[in-house]
Amino acid sequence: MRQYELYIFEESVAHQYYGQESKLFYLFLDYEKASPIKKEVIRKQIEYITKPIPTLFVQQKIKQAFKQNQQYKNHKQTNVITLHSGAQAELVIDSQSIHVTANGTPEVETMFFEVLRSCAPTFFAFSIEEYRYGWLKPIQQLKRSQPL
Repeated sequence: MRQYELYIFEESVAHQYYGQESKLFYLFLDYEKASPIKKEVIRKQIEYITKPIPTLFVQQKIKQAFKQNQQYKNHKQTNVITLHSGAQAELVIDSQSIHVTANGTPEVETMFFEVLRSCAPTFFAFSIEEYRYGWLKPIQQLKRSQPL
């Protein structure tokens, strides 16, 4: 089973940490391993550099993307795709983050990631268990779109 957390970062933070994504990942890793007192401090840091998830907008984009897909099911903030191969991904939208859990082939969570990529330019995904992390949409695209 693969588990991912996704956050939307402030654009200034995304630009500042482009190429240094490991620092962002280790902030979340430290949070997971921290004592309760330290965890509260790190939580405040995370809240400061991230944006709230526009839950209604994201939910609408996901429903719109999969409305014709019979393999897609939705209940409140939980979205599930089950492929004929048995691969399955569940996406749960929270006010500060999105959680994705997947089994089977990686294409199933990629279906969700493709939709999320269109929702916000600074989505950052990571898996604590697999030490994997990165932007859903490469930051280089953001840099080119900024006015000179």
